[in-house]
Amino acid sequence: MSPDEIRSIASVLLRYGFEAVAAGGVVFLLLKHFLPGYLSEKGKNLATQEDVAKITHEIEQVRSQYSLLLEETKAKHQLRLAAVDRRLQAHQEAYSLWRRLMHAAHSPEVDDSVIKCQAWWESNCLYLEPSAREAFSAAYSSAAMHKSLLQNRDDSKSVRENWLQIVNAGSVILKAAQLPGLTQTEAREVEQLKGGAGDVDA
Repeated sequence: MSPDEIRSIASVLLRYGFEAVAAGGVVFLLLKHFLPGYLSEKGKNLATQEDVAKITHEIEQVRSQYSLLLEETKAKHQLRLAAVDRRLQAHQEAYSLWRRLMHAAHSPEVDDSVIKCQAWWESNCLYLEPSAREAFSAAYSSAAMHKSLLQNRDDSKSVRENWLQIVNAGSVILKAAQLPGLTQTEAREVEQLKGGAGDVDA
Protein backbone atom coordinates (compact mmCIF):
# COMPACT_ATOMS: atom_id res chain seq x y z
CA MET A 1 0.00 0.00 0.00
CA SER A 2 1.24 3.39 -0.89
CA PRO A 3 1.36 6.26 1.59
CA ASP A 4 -1.42 8.06 -0.33
CA GLU A 5 -3.77 5.07 -0.01
CA ILE A 6 -3.03 4.83 3.71
CA ARG A 7 -3.78 8.53 4.11
CA SER A 8 -7.10 8.23 2.19
CA ILE A 9 -8.18 5.22 4.33
CA ALA A 10 -7.22 7.10 7.50
CA SER A 11 -9.16 10.14 6.34
CA VAL A 12 -12.28 8.02 5.65
CA LEU A 13 -11.95 6.39 9.07
CA LEU A 14 -11.63 9.73 10.78
CA ARG A 15 -14.43 11.30 8.76
CA TYR A 16 -17.06 8.47 9.07
CA GLY A 17 -15.84 6.53 11.97
CA PHE A 18 -14.40 3.08 12.18
CA GLU A 19 -17.81 1.42 12.76
CA ALA A 20 -19.29 2.86 9.55
CA VAL A 21 -16.38 1.62 7.47
CA ALA A 22 -16.59 -1.84 9.08
CA ALA A 23 -20.36 -1.93 8.42
CA GLY A 24 -19.78 -0.88 4.82
CA GLY A 25 -17.20 -3.65 4.41
CA VAL A 26 -19.56 -6.24 5.86
CA VAL A 27 -22.39 -5.07 3.56
CA PHE A 28 -20.00 -5.18 0.60
CA LEU A 29 -18.94 -8.76 1.43
CA LEU A 30 -22.55 -9.86 1.95
CA LEU A 31 -23.58 -8.37 -1.37
CA LYS A 32 -20.60 -9.86 -3.16
CA HIS A 33 -21.06 -13.42 -1.83
CA PHE A 34 -24.78 -13.86 -1.08
CA LEU A 35 -26.64 -11.60 -3.53
CA PRO A 36 -25.76 -13.61 -6.71
CA GLY A 37 -26.95 -16.87 -5.08
CA TYR A 38 -30.12 -15.17 -3.83
CA LEU A 39 -30.89 -13.68 -7.23
CA SER A 40 -30.16 -16.99 -8.94
CA GLU A 41 -32.56 -18.83 -6.61
CA LYS A 42 -35.21 -16.14 -7.16
CA GLY A 43 -34.81 -16.58 -10.93
CA LYS A 44 -35.24 -20.35 -10.62
CA ASN A 45 -38.39 -19.90 -8.51
CA LEU A 46 -39.83 -17.44 -11.04
CA ALA A 47 -39.11 -19.84 -13.92
CA THR A 48 -40.71 -22.70 -11.95
CA GLN A 49 -43.82 -20.59 -11.31
CA GLU A 50 -44.09 -19.77 -15.02
CA ASP A 51 -43.70 -23.47 -15.91
CA VAL A 52 -46.38 -24.45 -13.39
CA ALA A 53 -48.72 -21.78 -14.76
CA LYS A 54 -48.18 -23.03 -18.33
CA ILE A 55 -48.76 -26.68 -17.34
CA THR A 56 -51.87 -25.72 -15.35
CA HIS A 57 -53.23 -23.84 -18.37
CA GLU A 58 -52.65 -26.86 -20.63
CA ILE A 59 -54.32 -29.19 -18.11
CA GLU A 60 -57.35 -26.89 -17.95
CA GLN A 61 -57.58 -26.86 -21.75
CA VAL A 62 -57.52 -30.67 -21.87
CA ARG A 63 -60.17 -30.83 -19.11
CA SER A 64 -62.35 -28.38 -21.00
CA GLN A 65 -62.06 -30.32 -24.27
CA TYR A 66 -62.75 -33.60 -22.48
CA SER A 67 -65.79 -32.10 -20.75
CA LEU A 68 -67.19 -30.85 -24.07
CA LEU A 69 -66.60 -34.24 -25.70
CA LEU A 70 -68.25 -36.02 -22.78
CA GLU A 71 -71.31 -33.76 -22.91
CA GLU A 72 -71.61 -34.26 -26.67
CA THR A 73 -71.37 -38.04 -26.28
CA LYS A 74 -74.00 -38.01 -23.51
CA ALA A 75 -76.36 -35.93 -25.66
CA LYS A 76 -75.98 -38.31 -28.62
CA HIS A 77 -76.49 -41.31 -26.36
CA GLN A 78 -79.67 -39.85 -24.83
CA LEU A 79 -81.03 -38.98 -28.26
CA ARG A 80 -80.29 -42.49 -29.49
CA LEU A 81 -82.07 -44.04 -26.48
CA ALA A 82 -85.04 -41.69 -26.87
CA ALA A 83 -85.47 -42.54 -30.56
CA VAL A 84 -85.10 -46.34 -30.25
CA ASP A 85 -88.84 -47.01 -29.88
CA ARG A 86 -89.79 -44.68 -32.70
CA ARG A 87 -87.13 -46.09 -35.01
CA LEU A 88 -88.21 -49.65 -34.31
CA GLN A 89 -91.82 -48.68 -34.98
CA ALA A 90 -90.82 -47.02 -38.28
CA HIS A 91 -89.02 -50.14 -39.44
CA GLN A 92 -92.04 -52.26 -38.51
CA GLU A 93 -94.37 -49.93 -40.46
CA ALA A 94 -92.01 -49.93 -43.45
CA TYR A 95 -91.92 -53.72 -43.40
CA SER A 96 -95.74 -53.93 -43.28
CA LEU A 97 -96.08 -51.47 -46.16
CA TRP A 98 -93.50 -53.43 -48.14
CA ARG A 99 -95.49 -56.66 -47.63
CA ARG A 100 -98.65 -54.97 -48.93
CA LEU A 101 -96.67 -53.61 -51.86
CA MET A 102 -95.42 -57.10 -52.68
CA HIS A 103 -98.97 -58.51 -52.67
CA ALA A 104 -100.25 -55.65 -54.83
CA ALA A 105 -97.33 -55.62 -57.29
CA HIS A 106 -99.19 -57.63 -59.95
CA SER A 107 -102.67 -56.29 -59.24
CA PRO A 108 -104.59 -53.09 -60.04
CA GLU A 109 -104.10 -51.93 -56.40
CA VAL A 110 -100.36 -51.39 -56.98
CA ASP A 111 -100.79 -47.68 -57.69
CA ASP A 112 -102.66 -47.11 -54.39
CA SER A 113 -100.01 -49.11 -52.53
CA VAL A 114 -97.20 -47.07 -54.12
CA ILE A 115 -98.94 -43.80 -53.15
CA LYS A 116 -99.33 -45.00 -49.54
CA CYS A 117 -95.67 -46.04 -49.41
CA GLN A 118 -94.52 -42.72 -50.81
CA ALA A 119 -96.67 -40.68 -48.41
CA TRP A 120 -95.45 -42.74 -45.45
CA TRP A 121 -91.80 -42.46 -46.55
CA GLU A 122 -92.02 -38.66 -46.79
CA SER A 123 -93.27 -38.47 -43.19
CA ASN A 124 -91.08 -41.18 -41.62
CA CYS A 125 -87.91 -41.72 -43.65
CA LEU A 126 -85.64 -40.04 -41.08
CA TYR A 127 -86.44 -42.77 -38.56
CA LEU A 128 -85.21 -45.49 -40.90
CA GLU A 129 -81.62 -46.62 -41.09
CA PRO A 130 -79.99 -45.27 -44.29
CA SER A 131 -79.93 -48.71 -45.94
CA ALA A 132 -83.62 -49.33 -45.14
CA ARG A 133 -84.55 -45.83 -46.27
CA GLU A 134 -82.90 -46.37 -49.63
CA ALA A 135 -84.26 -49.91 -50.10
CA PHE A 136 -87.83 -48.90 -49.22
CA SER A 137 -87.76 -45.95 -51.61
CA ALA A 138 -86.29 -48.13 -54.39
CA ALA A 139 -88.97 -50.80 -53.77
CA TYR A 140 -91.99 -48.55 -54.18
CA SER A 141 -90.38 -46.75 -57.15
CA SER A 142 -89.72 -50.11 -58.82
CA ALA A 143 -93.28 -51.27 -58.06
CA ALA A 144 -94.63 -48.14 -59.73
CA MET A 145 -92.94 -49.00 -63.02
CA HIS A 146 -93.09 -52.80 -62.83
CA LYS A 147 -96.36 -53.08 -64.77
CA SER A 148 -94.98 -51.06 -67.68
CA LEU A 149 -91.80 -53.16 -67.74
CA LEU A 150 -93.90 -56.32 -67.88
CA GLN A 151 -95.90 -54.95 -70.78
CA ASN A 152 -92.68 -54.27 -72.67
CA ARG A 153 -91.36 -57.83 -72.70
CA ASP A 154 -88.34 -56.96 -74.83
CA ASP A 155 -86.01 -56.61 -71.85
CA SER A 156 -86.46 -59.51 -69.42
CA LYS A 157 -83.23 -58.57 -67.59
CA SER A 158 -84.68 -55.16 -66.64
CA VAL A 159 -87.85 -56.87 -65.40
CA ARG A 160 -85.83 -59.25 -63.20
CA GLU A 161 -83.64 -56.47 -61.82
CA ASN A 162 -86.67 -54.30 -61.10
CA TRP A 163 -88.44 -57.19 -59.34
CA LEU A 164 -85.34 -57.83 -57.22
CA GLN A 165 -85.41 -54.17 -56.10
CA ILE A 166 -88.90 -54.80 -54.75
CA VAL A 167 -88.19 -58.22 -53.23
CA ASN A 168 -84.83 -57.37 -51.60
CA ALA A 169 -86.21 -54.39 -49.67
CA GLY A 170 -87.81 -56.70 -47.08
CA SER A 171 -84.54 -58.31 -45.98
CA VAL A 172 -82.78 -54.92 -45.88
CA ILE A 173 -85.52 -53.51 -43.61
CA LEU A 174 -85.38 -56.57 -41.35
CA LYS A 175 -81.61 -56.36 -41.06
CA ALA A 176 -81.71 -52.62 -40.31
CA ALA A 177 -84.29 -53.19 -37.55
CA GLN A 178 -82.08 -55.67 -35.70
CA LEU A 179 -80.97 -53.39 -32.93
CA PRO A 180 -77.94 -54.33 -30.84
CA GLY A 181 -78.62 -55.49 -27.31
CA LEU A 182 -78.47 -52.96 -24.52
CA THR A 183 -75.25 -52.61 -22.57
CA GLN A 184 -75.43 -52.91 -18.78
CA THR A 185 -75.31 -49.12 -18.45
CA GLU A 186 -78.12 -48.67 -20.96
CA ALA A 187 -80.21 -51.35 -19.24
CA ARG A 188 -79.80 -49.54 -15.91
CA GLU A 189 -80.83 -46.24 -17.53
CA VAL A 190 -83.94 -47.88 -19.02
CA GLU A 191 -84.83 -49.32 -15.59
CA GLN A 192 -84.37 -45.87 -14.03
CA LEU A 193 -86.62 -44.36 -16.69
CA LYS A 194 -89.24 -47.02 -16.00
CA GLY A 195 -88.99 -46.33 -12.27
CA GLY A 196 -89.36 -42.59 -12.89
CA ALA A 197 -92.41 -43.18 -15.09
CA GLY A 198 -93.98 -45.28 -12.33
CA ASP A 199 -93.46 -42.48 -9.83
CA VAL A 200 -95.19 -39.99 -12.12
CA ASP A 201 -98.18 -42.30 -12.63
CA ALA A 202 -98.52 -42.88 -8.89
